[in-house]
Amino acid sequence: IALGKAAGIPIAVDPKTRNFLAYRGVDLFKPNLKELREGLKVEVHSGDLGSVRSAVERLGSELGNKATMVTMSEHGVYIHDSSGEHIYPAHRRKIADVSGAGDTVIAVATLALAQGLPIQHIAALANLAGGLVCEEVGVVPVDPERFRAEAERLKLLQ
Repeated sequence: IALGKAAGIPIAVDPKTRNFLAYRGVDLFKPNLKELREGLKVEVHSGDLGSVRSAVERLGSELGNKATMVTMSEHGVYIHDSSGEHIYPAHRRKIADVSGAGDTVIAVATLALAQGLPIQHIAALANLAGGLVCEEVGVVPVDPERFRAEAERLKLLQ
């Protein structure tokens, strides 16, 4: 983390429960609800924004990260940084398989972060990409043409 920061490279983390609190000072920390619950040993529920907000604020205090993006399955994505919080609902999809969705979310979020996009755009694009790969069986890449068309149709970069 220190080497990346010294080189001006944005640092994004998709943590697992083990070593959950080992990533201090990162730019983007992206747990899912289960990881957030187990990593902090707190009760959080996707339908209870207060519990998610409280856990994310505690996480920020402990880690000093710039932004936290929590993936909440069918409830979408919650993102919080110094400018505030935003919730991006999941797009309606025919879900075939969720394998690889979290990896897709962190990959797209990291690319958007490296491009210097605002945190709201990062979350919206990552949420879209994660949903798109859930429509296919197995771990699949995001189709770039479909991703671009959906992002434009949904006006995600405006």
